[in-house]
Amino acid sequence: MYPMDVPSASSLNADPILAGFLIAAVLPVALLLRRGVCTTPRNLHWVALAAATALLAVAWLSPLGTTAQHYLVSAHLLQITMVMGGVAPLLLLALPRYPRIHPPALVVKTLRVLVHPAFAIVAVNAAFFGWHMSAPFDAAVSHPWIYDLQQLSLLLASLAFWWPIVTPFSPPVRAMSPLGKLGYILLATIPQTFGGLAVALAHRVLYAAYGEHPRVLGLDPMTDQQIAGASIALLSKVALLAAFVILFLRLLASTAPETGDDGGGGGGGSPRINAPRPLPSGTPRWLEELEAGRTVPEPSMSPEPVREPATAAPGRG
Repeated sequence: MYPMDVPSASSLNADPILAGFLIAAVLPVALLLRRGVCTTPRNLHWVALAAATALLAVAWLSPLGTTAQHYLVSAHLLQITMVMGGVAPLLLLALPRYPRIHPPALVVKTLRVLVHPAFAIVAVNAAFFGWHMSAPFDAAVSHPWIYDLQQLSLLLASLAFWWPIVTPFSPPVRAMSPLGKLGYILLATIPQTFGGLAVALAHRVLYAAYGEHPRVLGLDPMTDQQIAGASIALLSKVALLAAFVILFLRLLASTAPETGDDGGGGGGGSPRINAPRPLPSGTPRWLEELEAGRTVPEPSMSPEPVREPATAAPGRG
């Protein structure tokens, strides 16, 4: 039976386990960012890390975390939307491109398996639907440490799921195309859409543990469950939107014109629209000068008189 000393819905969620999980998620990223090499402005990585930290703190330690764990299943779905659709990709975006670490080969091989699209797409849906079956979910609501384990596993599964899309470190040998990544997101979120509709259209309360607690916001258990089901369906749309934004920003970065010196020795460089093209070997010097734009007017020269060969016979008139 659920304990009677339920905290107030407006109180902070003073859960030391979740606080420890937050530090364990953010601190390694900060350490890698300090020593790693970034191919984009480092400040943007710190902004992504700060945003991920703030979102995770709100989801786990604010009154939202208290309401999600003890009162409303709809608040719980908002909580995991923030964790799975916001915190996970932001943490990966915060990682440096080259982390300057040399893990053992076994760790690298294991990581490649865990973040492979075929494995990650199964893992994220298995974690999501496994925890939201009636029995495991009621157990999580009734025992805080199980609820904490649920939150950690959902975050880890989401990190594996977003890895093939963000590719924080050097890209794998076979990276997905932008269209392939959008298809990957769409395929992963189809089960969540149907699962959300099943919860919203259910004719009975699926999570009995929430029904034993005081009601907040005037929501009865059935209305709360219907809102939660709609939230599950919307979770896939949030993931699609986040994926589109990430891929669009990456596309803009990859097509941005390079800047460099215009060869005049002046101050700032100007955008180079046309990239330099190598000339074939053996190209004459004058053609290289012409391609580089370094030409000068030719000096005027008087034409030499045409001389007839000495052996030519005089013309006959």
